[in-house]
Order: sequence, then C-alpha cells, then structure tokens
Amino acid sequence: MAGIRMSDRVFLALESARTPQHVAYLAVFALPPGVDPAARLDHVFQGLAAAPVVAPFTFRPRHARRPAVDRTWEVLPPERVDRSRHVRRHTLTRPGERELLALVSRLHAVPLDPTRPLWECHLVEGQADDRFALYFKVHHALVDGLGFEQRLRRTVAAGPEAMEVCPPWSVDIGAGGTDSPAGTAAPVGKADRAEAAGRVVRSIARGLVAPRDPARAVPFLVPRSPLNGAVTAERHILVRSYGFDRFRAVARAAGVTVNDVLLSVCGGALRQSLAAAGALPGRPLTAATPVSTRRAGDMSTANAFALTVMSMGTDVADPLERLRTVARSGELAKRELDELPKGTTGLYGALFTWPFVAQNVLGAGGATRPPYNVVVSNLPGSTPPGHLAGCTLEAVFPLGSVCHGVRLFIAARSSSGRFDLCWVGDRAVGDLLEAAADHLGDEITLLERAVGVRDSAADTPTVPSAATLRPAPSQQTEG
Repeated sequence: MAGIRMSDRVFLALESARTPQHVAYLAVFALPPGVDPAARLDHVFQGLAAAPVVAPFTFRPRHARRPAVDRTWEVLPPERVDRSRHVRRHTLTRPGERELLALVSRLHAVPLDPTRPLWECHLVEGQADDRFALYFKVHHALVDGLGFEQRLRRTVAAGPEAMEVCPPWSVDIGAGGTDSPAGTAAPVGKADRAEAAGRVVRSIARGLVAPRDPARAVPFLVPRSPLNGAVTAERHILVRSYGFDRFRAVARAAGVTVNDVLLSVCGGALRQSLAAAGALPGRPLTAATPVSTRRAGDMSTANAFALTVMSMGTDVADPLERLRTVARSGELAKRELDELPKGTTGLYGALFTWPFVAQNVLGAGGATRPPYNVVVSNLPGSTPPGHLAGCTLEAVFPLGSVCHGVRLFIAARSSSGRFDLCWVGDRAVGDLLEAAADHLGDEITLLERAVGVRDSAADTPTVPSAATLRPAPSQQTEG
C-alpha cells in the first residue's frame, strides 16, 4: 500500500463521468529520413507495450466505485499490470490537425478505468510527412504537471542514434513511490499551519469586503461568464505554437515575467471573443496559476504546487496597460505567498480549493461562483531537442482538466525555442474558444509594438512544427 496525501485526494474527489481529472501530453515526432515508417512505428509500439512499469503507474484505487474515500493506493505487482489495456494504437484515415485533435478531444473526455492503474498511452499514426503522435494521460492524483515533465524529459533524453524506448511509466524514481518523503519539505508545525491559515483567511476576507487595489484578484470574487458553468461530457482542444523569444522579448522590454505576458495575451484574446459574443464581463476574469513547490530532482511527490489567483485584465482595452495590470496582480499574489510561514504555501490554494471541491461533490458546481474563471499553467520544458527511438520530438502540448464551474484550462510549455499552448475546454464553449485562440497571435503582435520590440513575425523564420499542427493560416509566419 502507498498513502494518498490530502493534496492528491482533491483530484479523486473531483472525478466524475463528466469531469475526469487526468493530465496529459500530446507529443509529436518526426520519423528520420530513409527509414521504413511501418517498421519504425512497429518498433516504437512494441517498445511501449513491453516496457516495464514502475510506481506510481502500478497504483490503482482500492475502492473503484468510490475512489474519493481512499486514503491508500493498492499497489499491484508490475506483472499484474496488463499493458494491452494501457497502450493503444490508432491510425488516422485523413491526416491533419483537425483529425488528430478530434481524436485527442475524444480520448481526453474519457475517464480512466479505476479498476486499473490510472494511466494510458495512445500511439497515433497516419499523419502527414512521416509524423506520429503520442497522447499519454495519467490521473492528477498520481502526478502533477512538473512531475510529469520530469519523466517526459527522461523519456526523450536519448540521442538521435539510440533506438531504446523508455516511456514515462518506466522511469524509476526509486523506492517509496508517491508516498516517499524524498525531496519534500520538512514537516510543518501546527502553529505555523494555524498562522498561515489565519493570514490567508484574513487576506481573502479583506479582499471580499473592500478590495483596495483593482489589480488584486480575490478567490470567489469573480464575474459570471460563459466560461463558468456546468460542463458536458465532451471536450474541445486547441493548440498553437509561437517562438518563445517573442514572449521573452516583450517581458524583458516591459520589465515583467513571461508568465505575465502569457496571461495578458490570453486575457486579450478572451476579451476579444467574449466582446464579439456580447458576453464580456465588466470586471476582469481571473486565472488560477499553479506555482511549483517541488524541490529540484523530486519526482516522488505526486502534487507539489500552490495556487495563486491573478487578474487577466480582460476589462482593460489597451494591451500594454493590460500587461501592467496583470504584472501588478502577479506581484500582489506572490507577496501573499511570500508572507506565509515557510512550508505552508500550499495552504493558500487549499483554503479555496476544498470549498470548490465541495461545490462539485454536492452538485452545485457550475451553479455557484467558482474561486477563479480559468486555469493557466506555464511549464518549463527541456532545452535540447528530444528523441524517441531515433525519432525527433517536434512539439509537446500539455493538457489539463476542467470541472463544473471552470470550463477552460490553458497550459503552455516552453522548449527548444518554442512556446506550445494547449487550450482544453468544454465542448459547449468550443466556438468561443476557437475565436479566442485565433486572436492570440494578434495580441502578442500588439504587445511587441507597444513595448517597442521589433515585430518578429515579419523577419523571423517560423519555428519548426509538426506539419499536422501548424498554427492557423493567419499565424503561420509568427515566431
């Protein structure tokens, strides 16, 4: 048996047929020139299917019908994990971005089988220009985005000549699984926890009663919008890729962070699509932004992050002023975390996450105000190009999960000069999200001009991307 921490049980509590709580990666690879595509893909699939399985990918809920009540995982011997149930193969009949994303949207909407360890991997072939994709999903109770990223880095760490296949479920983190204390912070005393909880409650209460700074985002003090309602059992997934240097150049020129630029760009894109639909709230949308508390090298902890809430500046028309508002909101959120006793930063998000979980468990999710409007997560990737069985990794899109009350999860990953964005939304707001995603390129261009950096869309080569996952036609010269 392995223990389930309280922070991990949140995701088991939120799990339902309409709100599966897994995270995923969609990775696109290019086959090397001169190889037999069928033979190489057979080699990749056989390597995935035969690879050993280590903790936590041997864990399954002890109570399949009521996983939320579990306090420990049932740990299966590796030989009992039937990999034919976890590793699948698909062939697209019509190669293209829409076909691939339609398949991934369907796969991402399906909950993981709680009678088995909570992960799946899907090899998708039949794409144009000798490319294929891997869609790998794992329950959020087993791993968070950064822990997932660390395993992915080891999966694609081999050089272009190496033929081995080492998938994430084979990356051995040592004994102890997710219950291991290795790399985690020292225990926090009850007095520190009580002090931290008191500070967070007082801070939120002050914001609810009289928010003194318009840039300050307060949990549950959010506007109503089409992005905040009950979700269906279907998902709508969008991807876009840009040059990372564009975001970094704007951040440096404006004296802000890349994460501030990301939030501002997404806020501007949502502002445009909501305004066109006649649904733009007068108050700004807010975003939950995960902040990693994971210590370097720690892959044994399932979830190690704190949540902050930031303004997306959707009430501000001017792009540069919106960026300043977002940056100011980020400074306020960071200050609140920094003022908490060491080791208690996770309490900040927990104090509004558990009421949100209660909303969903009691059936009120989507009918009551959530603590934030959307989730925006920014993950650092690996810098060197990656390879799997001699195939070059071209793009990696991280996928989050939605739940009743929060219909949109935006995730970004920077790696090898690329900035890959993935929007996971509910199908009910698919048209709204399509329109917003089409404005992303416009928003980064407006910021480039506003801060006085050269419009790189005009003279910078397009970042290499999978042929089936190029940006929309209006954005093909960006980055």
